[in-house]
Amino acid sequence: MPKSIQVSVDPELKLTTILRRYLDLPKYLDLLRSNAIYLRRADRFPDKLEGILPVGMRSAMNEAYSSGQSNYDADSFSQKAREGIYVNCWSLGARDNMALWQLYGSASIGVVVTTTVGRLIDVGLKWARSESVEIFKVRYIDHYKNPNMIIGTYSDPLRFKNEAYSFEREVRIIVSRIKQNRSQSPKPEGIRLPIELEKLMRSVVVAPEAGSWFFDLVSDITDRYGVGAPVRRSKLTYLLEETYHSFPPRKR
Repeated sequence: MPKSIQVSVDPELKLTTILRRYLDLPKYLDLLRSNAIYLRRADRFPDKLEGILPVGMRSAMNEAYSSGQSNYDADSFSQKAREGIYVNCWSLGARDNMALWQLYGSASIGVVVTTTVGRLIDVGLKWARSESVEIFKVRYIDHYKNPNMIIGTYSDPLRFKNEAYSFEREVRIIVSRIKQNRSQSPKPEGIRLPIELEKLMRSVVVAPEAGSWFFDLVSDITDRYGVGAPVRRSKLTYLLEETYHSFPPRKR
């Protein structure tokens, strides 16, 4: 019997919901050149809090292991999850997030690729023939409290992040390769899964403080790779220009 092709999608996400991915220019070029989305292994993210369990849940998991009720403790569970799960991150909403511009792209030489949840699902359906694909909205929690969360699979901890990161408004694509990685050593630090750029990319947004030369460069590169998605300036660019024109810097 053929495998059922499906993508697990967060019920809170609408098909028309706009998503953004903040990139520096090299990563944007890599996306265009490779025609693939890069998913990084969860333990290779610089965030040391990635995929950690709440304090109370860690204690309960360790107690269950000590009493023989479970085959794994909190550390072994987290390690297996982080080493076998691959993640690609997007930000929820159509509006600029200056913190994300500065953190992931640069406010002067960064690029945003926009898409929708529906487009991501179309991409994921092609992967689902051979991969386990999930798309979900990250929940932000206080790890010192007892949050309303259920951990039933290895990918579940990656549905949650500490509330200190709530400004990211993250939506994630998750691909699990825990079963495939059992006999694979060393495990790849990242995987590339093929996409059709035209179907994924809704638009390209150039950083708010970028000069005209950079806008022209991004437009030219996008066109050279045959991508029909419109390239536009960030709305913050026009606000900066109007503000600068109205209130020129004071001479010293």
